[in-house]
This record gives sequence, structure tokens and C-alpha cells, in this order.
Amino acid sequence: MSTEERKIEKEISEPLISNIQRYSLQDGPGFRTTIFVKGCPLRCPWCHNPDTQSTKTEISFYSEKCTGCGRCAERCPTGATYTEVKGKGIILKFDRSKCTGCGKCVDACLSGARDVAGRKMPIKEIIREATADAMFFFNSGGGVTISGGDPMLFPEYTLELAKLLKKEGLHVALETSAFGQWQHLEQLLKYIDLFLIDIKTLDPEKCKDVIKGDLDVILTNFENLVEAGAAVRARLPIIPGFNNSQSDYAAYTAYLSQFVGKIDAVDLLPFHSYGEKKYQLLGRMESYQFQDVHSMEPKELKPLIIMLIEAGFVSGQSLTVGGLIGVN
Repeated sequence: MSTEERKIEKEISEPLISNIQRYSLQDGPGFRTTIFVKGCPLRCPWCHNPDTQSTKTEISFYSEKCTGCGRCAERCPTGATYTEVKGKGIILKFDRSKCTGCGKCVDACLSGARDVAGRKMPIKEIIREATADAMFFFNSGGGVTISGGDPMLFPEYTLELAKLLKKEGLHVALETSAFGQWQHLEQLLKYIDLFLIDIKTLDPEKCKDVIKGDLDVILTNFENLVEAGAAVRARLPIIPGFNNSQSDYAAYTAYLSQFVGKIDAVDLLPFHSYGEKKYQLLGRMESYQFQDVHSMEPKELKPLIIMLIEAGFVSGQSLTVGGLIGVN
């Protein structure tokens, strides 16, 4: 390890890495490797990556794979996993309030019923994995996307990671809520080729009360990026009962119309229920509010699509449903 790498690892608060997904097609142009950091300042109740909300290690439990052997309980140092006699048999119990995420139960499990959500990875290891598919990046116009969670919860770390990725000659995209300090985003302008900014609502009260953010901060950062000449795509997750009313659509159209020709595109992201399984694995189903909500079809967004086209966005170019899909 070089002196520079030691300094980075010593001085910068490093996030856990939830996942590194290769051959991604929806996190920027071309084939991409997406790095998911663990930790987010917002709490969107529909989040499809709940495993990236907390900054701490968590245990995913696949109950259908559990054989009830009890090895996990034997290894658990805190009593979070324990056995309980029921009738003539023994059943396993999991008290997540006592779990420290040490992963000893995962190591003990022979059936793959447990997994660790979040692991430490040195930056040099991330760079090595991210550059493994460089040939596909260059041939497809792809690259690496830093996502989460929200990478801007770890601004110094994200800056160093972006610098090192650019040093490798890669196209680097950043997916963020833009809920953070402008000075941290400004520092990234030299190293980020594309900003993917989630605008989840234009209602200040919804932003504060539902997702626990500050709309003024988010929009100011978005506008500052545009003013600075950065390549920006506005990503709108459309969520039933939250931001899919006619008034929501009118607000989005009125706001975004001033950026026609100034931002790369608007990406409409219809709600899907793919994340529900993750809530089950993390033992958080009681907090998931969308169990009976169906995934939205693209046709359900037609009213908003029409309004944005009338405002000047071009379908399939500066306006997409689902974001960038496929390769250049």
C-alpha cells in the first residue's frame, strides 16, 4: 500500500460497501459497474435498497434456507440468535436489537441462510474491481457509477474515490439526492462526468416530513450544478400516493421547464416493488408501507410525459422512462 493510500484510509471516514454491481445498464450510459455505499441521510419509505440506508453492518436472513441446525446460535456472542424449545422441537429466534453485525453467524451457517449487508473494502480493492471491465466500458461508452445509499454522506471519501477512478481514465457518474453541502459537490465537478440527481418531490413539507430532507438545499445544489455547466440528469421516482397527482406533475413540469436544453435529460422512474424482499430479509416489513401497492406501468406516466414534452423535453432523448437503458 502506498503512503498516499495509507493517508486516505487513515484520515477519511470510509463507508461500508453494500454491493458492487457489474454490467449495470440503468445507472448511466453504457455498461457500468455501480458501487453502492451504505448510508443515506434520507428515509424514503419506498426505498428499494433498504440495505443501504443504515451506515452499519446488518444481517440478511433467508428463512427458507434455514435448516435449524443451531450453529449460528452457538457462535453468536451477544445472544441475538438463540434457540427456544417449542413442544418437542427446538426453533431458532433472532433478536435484531442485540445484533452487532459481527457476521459470526454468517460464517457458521452451512446453508447460506444468512448474509452480511455491508462490508469494509479498501479503496484500492474497489478500484481493482471497478477497472476489471474497462474494455466493456470503453467499447460501450460506459464506466463506473458511485451510488448508494448516498455517497455524499461521505464527501471526502467520495472525492478520493472519484479522483482515483478518473486517474484510471474512466467515465464516472454520481447518483445522489443532493442533500448535503454545496462545497462538497463543487469539489467533485472536476472528477464527475455525470450527475444523476434524484428529485423526489417539489413539496417542502413532504420533503421534510416524509423523506426527512430539506428541499431548499436539494434544489439549490441541483441548480448550482446546472449553473456550473455540469452534465446533469434529473431523476424523478414516481411513487403512488406520494408524488403522482396532477398537482405534483404540474409542479415538476413548471420547475423543470426552465432547464430545457441545460440538463442532459429527465428520467422518470416508476415505482416498483422489487425491494420488498429486502425488507423481509432485514426484518423490517413492519416499516414497509407499500406491500399492497403494484409496480407502476410506464403507460401510467403518460400525463406527466405529455406535460414534459409540451414543455420542450424530447421523448427518448432528453426524456426517458426508466433512465438510460442499454449501451451507446
